[in-house]
Amino acid sequence: MNRKKAKIITNISNTGYIIGCSILYIISLCIIATTVWTITQDILSKTFTVYLLLDEVGLIVFSIAVIDVAKYLMVEEVLRPDEDRPPQELRRTLTKFAMIIATALSLEGLVLTIEMAKTDITKILYPVAVLITGILFIIGIGVYQRLNAMAEKK
Repeated sequence: MNRKKAKIITNISNTGYIIGCSILYIISLCIIATTVWTITQDILSKTFTVYLLLDEVGLIVFSIAVIDVAKYLMVEEVLRPDEDRPPQELRRTLTKFAMIIATALSLEGLVLTIEMAKTDITKILYPVAVLITGILFIIGIGVYQRLNAMAEKK
């Protein structure tokens, strides 16, 4: 009886993951499509600037990060929930996921820094803080990889 209940709960949970991941994927595709549309409109209306393009690149990177999150959840929670995977594979997956987030964070910090430098230099602290956070995030990933590799050798 307990196995039957566990299977029902697992199926409900998996359904939730599938629905959630599908919604994330659809939202990401909509953001990418809107971004391409906006870039096309900017080019055709002659309002195209590098700063607008950087904003659109940031949206695309963010969308890819969301797609990667959806893929990670689908693979790890639905397709292979009970498989034992080697630590190297888990570390590689986590690192890839974290680097996409770090890239999006750093890109956003860069875009904000450039915009603030052009418009109001007194508001530059926030963009610089975002850039520093991205750098610290990348350093944290490196420390994690190093410590994890050292633990594997023992």
